[in-house]
Amino acid sequence: MKYLVFIILFAQAFYSRSQQVELIKKFKTGSYIYSSPLLTQNNTIVFAGHDKSVYFFNDKGELINKHKTKGWIHSSPEQLSDGSIVVGSYDKHIYIFNEKGEFLKKIKPGGRVFSKVLELPNRTIVFGSNKKGLIFYNLETDSSYAFKTKRLPHTDLSLTKDGNILTGSLGKYVYSVNIKAEEVNKFKTKAWVLHSKPTVLNNGNILVGSYDKNLYLLDNSLKEIKRFKTKGKIHGSPLVLSDKSIIIGDFKGYVYFLTENLEQQYLFKTDDKVVASPVLLSDGTVVVCSNDDYVYFLSPKADLITKYKLGAGIFSTPIVLADNTVVVGSNDKNIYFLKLRK
Repeated sequence: MKYLVFIILFAQAFYSRSQQVELIKKFKTGSYIYSSPLLTQNNTIVFAGHDKSVYFFNDKGELINKHKTKGWIHSSPEQLSDGSIVVGSYDKHIYIFNEKGEFLKKIKPGGRVFSKVLELPNRTIVFGSNKKGLIFYNLETDSSYAFKTKRLPHTDLSLTKDGNILTGSLGKYVYSVNIKAEEVNKFKTKAWVLHSKPTVLNNGNILVGSYDKNLYLLDNSLKEIKRFKTKGKIHGSPLVLSDKSIIIGDFKGYVYFLTENLEQQYLFKTDDKVVASPVLLSDGTVVVCSNDDYVYFLSPKADLITKYKLGAGIFSTPIVLADNTVVVGSNDKNIYFLKLRK
């Protein structure tokens, strides 16, 4: 038995050493990076940071444009159906660019912008704000209306199968709101729903994490089906794989590999908080970023393939390019382009 264990450990160590992470590019920004990057339809990479700047890169990691706002940027950029890029700032404006990073216009819909912008039909966008909750803004008419949440809505938004908007709040609620800003349903948790985006599954059910240390599975009407208890607070959003399995991290540094019924299959431990959401390479490799400064590359069974150390903790969820390059921002104020090599 001891010999078998030795063989297994040796094989894992050899496998890990046989795959190394190559630093393709590193770009220094002016401050911390909390928002997550965007990969556009034409492979432009858009980053925003607490240095009040929006950065535009090509897929080789070369800076092609930069724009300065007047406030921190905590929300993530998004691309609208017309190809334009929108990102909200703490200066209470939403900035609009083309894919080359050329500034088109800015709007002031009210309040600091906390969430990524979600596009609705008829040129309407909706986002979370510190003033009125969810703000609905029509880009054609410059008119707006709002849905008031209990305390701040500080998650990215998603759409249910029937077109309602989902958000979480610091008031411990998950809300379902229709396009007229009318409450459809809500679900009460025992702590903040902060940054963990309500994730809609193919069958219409919804996954969302809370600071009460639970990952909730809800039906379309926000009635609880099941919950999974984690060891730490949940800040990131769940990653759902093609086989319907689920991966989520917590503030204790654990990464949980769950079945679609929220039963634990595998477990991986980092040395600090896992704030960012996990992402997936095309070969099934799971990428997890931790506040312990490491980017981890894991197998679908939570085995460590290899890891790469950045200069500080990681808050921002990475993106994966078509060639499996991982692009991630760190609180060492750098943007990294990393590639797993065999």
